[in-house]
Amino acid sequence: MHIPDVERADRPLDRFVRNGGPALETSPLLAAILLAFCALLIWQVVRAAPHLGDSTTIVDFDAFYITGLMIAEGTLTDAYHLPDMMAAQQRLAGAEVFMTWTYPPPYNLIVQYLPLLPRGLSFALFTGLTLAAYGLVLWRLAGRHLTAVLLVLAPVMWVQAMIGQNGFLTGALAGWFCLACLRGGAVAGLPLGLMVIKPHLGLGLGLAALVQRRWAVLALALGVAGALSALATLAFGAEIWAAFRRGVAEAGLVLHEGGYRLHRMTSIYATLHRLGVAPETAALLQAGLGIVALAAVPLALWRGARPRVLLAVACFASLMVSPYGYDYDLTLFGIGLALIIGDLLARATVPEKGLMLIIAWIAGGWGLYTTATGMQAAAESGTDGMPLVPAIMAPTYLLLMLMIWRVMARPAPADAPLR
Repeated sequence: MHIPDVERADRPLDRFVRNGGPALETSPLLAAILLAFCALLIWQVVRAAPHLGDSTTIVDFDAFYITGLMIAEGTLTDAYHLPDMMAAQQRLAGAEVFMTWTYPPPYNLIVQYLPLLPRGLSFALFTGLTLAAYGLVLWRLAGRHLTAVLLVLAPVMWVQAMIGQNGFLTGALAGWFCLACLRGGAVAGLPLGLMVIKPHLGLGLGLAALVQRRWAVLALALGVAGALSALATLAFGAEIWAAFRRGVAEAGLVLHEGGYRLHRMTSIYATLHRLGVAPETAALLQAGLGIVALAAVPLALWRGARPRVLLAVACFASLMVSPYGYDYDLTLFGIGLALIIGDLLARATVPEKGLMLIIAWIAGGWGLYTTATGMQAAAESGTDGMPLVPAIMAPTYLLLMLMIWRVMARPAPADAPLR
């Protein structure tokens, strides 16, 4: 919340009460803590790099690196077939690994370059550069409220730094799109087109451009996506698309059978599946939720939402569409949060701020917690009849969305600047 300058004699406690709680964006202590957290993120990347790929340190980045090696060997289509992909993972890691490959062919244009460096260095460079890009767009969007945003995102960013996934990359592209949209012009279509590497995360963003009739943005996005697809076809052959379709169908069967780590998934499908709901019913309910979530984008525009709010709704909605979504994808939530963090802090009470922080940490950190406590390993090994780990990330995320909606529905304080 923006507070006018006060007299020098004004006591800190008086300012605390009038501000409605701690000023996260101006607290030197919290700023120091968050700087230390960023340093820890970098340390985590550097620490993990030398051990990456051995039988005790298998992370998501290994799937990228292995696929890059398969491209060099001319066996990329095998990556989209689970038995062949697992065999390649076994050869490289010396341990049984279960990581499917279902990325659209344009993403292979990126991963083909990862094996040009030793695996640890490649991991550090990929994760470090995408972290820097994500941090930059968060700062540009959140401004002086960056500290609060990083505090909320701490579990999500830690998971991402540990496993080297592409959440920082997709989050940076979404943030770039939002920044470009706020400035106007067609350049926003460039990052939107690049989201072809993970298209389901860009659905809400594309819909936001559509309902605003940003035709130039959409035309550029389609052109970029088409060009990347054509380039992938030239690089890997037309058969890559048939392999991709088979890989997606195969992954759908694995998801239907509950073969993925459902407790780390952010979809309501995963929650219902883990509760014993039939996969077909869970898929229908997931589709219904996705439609409702996307419908919130035109509804927000119809109700006169400001550009930042509309884009935040688009980011939040995109995470509710696919049944296949993991904790590292919540970097997109961070972009939405950065867009409205000033308004949110200005409207929320101190207890609400604390409760939203707790819920956000649960939504983003449940997978991290289960791994740290050994729950995941025990469940997978069946030790002592360990029950399956519950999939609670989707309900907590929906609860967080409900709280944000209720807070944002309030009138803005008279002294809160519009953004």
